Amino acid sequence: MGLGEVTNLLVTICLFAVPATSFLVSSRRGVVHPHPSSGETCHAFATSTTLFSGGFGAQKSKPKAKKMNASQAKKAQKQLLLRYGGDIASGTSSRIARAIDALDPHLKEAAGLYKQVTQFDALVSPMTEEDRKRLIPLVQEEMANADRARLLSLMEDHDISEQDLHNVYQEATWSASADAKATQADIAGNKMKPELQDRITKACRIAVDASQCEDSVGRVLDVGCGHGSIVLSLTEEGLGNPDMYVGVDLSPEMINAAVERYGSERNGRTGNGRTFIAADFLRHDFEGEFDSVIFCSALHDMPDCLGTIEKAATLLRTGGKLIIIHAQGAQHVLGQHKANPVMVKRGLPLAQEWKEMIASDSDLKLELDIEPADPRSTREEREGYLAVLTKTL
Repeated sequence: MGLGEVTNLLVTICLFAVPATSFLVSSRRGVVHPHPSSGETCHAFATSTTLFSGGFGAQKSKPKAKKMNASQAKKAQKQLLLRYGGDIASGTSSRIARAIDALDPHLKEAAGLYKQVTQFDALVSPMTEEDRKRLIPLVQEEMANADRARLLSLMEDHDISEQDLHNVYQEATWSASADAKATQADIAGNKMKPELQDRITKACRIAVDASQCEDSVGRVLDVGCGHGSIVLSLTEEGLGNPDMYVGVDLSPEMINAAVERYGSERNGRTGNGRTFIAADFLRHDFEGEFDSVIFCSALHDMPDCLGTIEKAATLLRTGGKLIIIHAQGAQHVLGQHKANPVMVKRGLPLAQEWKEMIASDSDLKLELDIEPADPRSTREEREGYLAVLTKTL
């Protein structure tokens, strides 16, 4: 039995989830290469930065949520199933596997080892030393150590960072599912269940309000924008001109879906439209400041939570808003982390962690306006997860 099989067999003994320990060193920020300066690219694998921005001559009508009728929905679903080989889940898995198989041999090997080591670390991190000795066979410990050593050797030899490996799985997964997620959103009229949609609407209203005050610069940044899932909500809450919106996502396929759906509308005065960027948020060099930076079901997908928050803070104007929303709540994210620590490295920051983060890092220059609800609390059941911070002087 291989390490991956042993890990999958034993993972059922984990009764609760905590953030996985970094397989390199234990530190406040984890091990992530410094953010490259403008113009630098990742040496491990080709990550192109693609920017789509509107010009003159396109449509001026605002996007509207139009739910398909039964006939249209049936046809769209049938065509989607054909594109995914008859089953969306298995079709998505096949697409992910093909993307990993297409990597350069050294990166493919490193990605496989990263997955196994990350799963092992997530398995053992909640255990006491006594439980670990009792439950983890010595041969599994030895295999894990050998995998870790080989992984570190590959990373050093090929200049691969932990961030790179995390992004391999993020990009492969979200690109594989982009068509399905965007099409299913089209079928539903780009609306979630009412109670979940209300939570997203509230967050979008805060983001838009920040763009309409006296000191605003008229720009909102949507990080992890996907196929443009909150464009309609932002527009409905009053984000009047399309060129006020900038969306960034690691997946080029998600960005293509967003451009197809929301890239045509223009500001009648400037002729400019929404900007969609296919890039790594942590490495992209954004121009200018923003009134608000919003993460809608996205912060937990980032490879470095604190580094992401720090960068978002630098992009805000004084008085701007940092908004983190997950309509299903922090407990849902902890469940995702437990099920797939490779994709979701940790849970969302809770109120106390936000306070400690702000107190320990004066460079953040953030104040916590709205504290998020604790997992499994009555308030979380009612509100989901919403944290709102203001950039101070």
